[in-house]
Amino acid sequence: MYSNNTEYRNCLRKYFQMDISNKAKEYTYVDDPESYDELLYDDDSMKRGMDAILDKTRENPLFINLYTLAAGKFLTENIEIGLCVLLSYDYFADFITVYESSELSEYTHCYIHLKNKLT
Repeated sequence: MYSNNTEYRNCLRKYFQMDISNKAKEYTYVDDPESYDELLYDDDSMKRGMDAILDKTRENPLFINLYTLAAGKFLTENIEIGLCVLLSYDYFADFITVYESSELSEYTHCYIHLKNKLT
């Protein structure tokens, strides 16, 4: 899926259908490619996407468990913080695999893998 920051950010942009056209025009004079790439982030698309994920999963004990474990990395149990952690570089690919799993259970391989990665 990705092996560096640029690829990760591209995956995030595609997954959350970020419209970066205005940002790309706004930041035409950034010399550093890494910094430029970081600026091409659409807050609104990200918020909508995160809200949609939470709306679909907030009543599912399997996801609540993952969110709580992830949030624990920041010494909280806030599921929104947990989702932010799960969308970070280290967990994004695994989380999306779990989220898109059609037959998710506590015995699903991708769920076990992500849960173990968080503990």
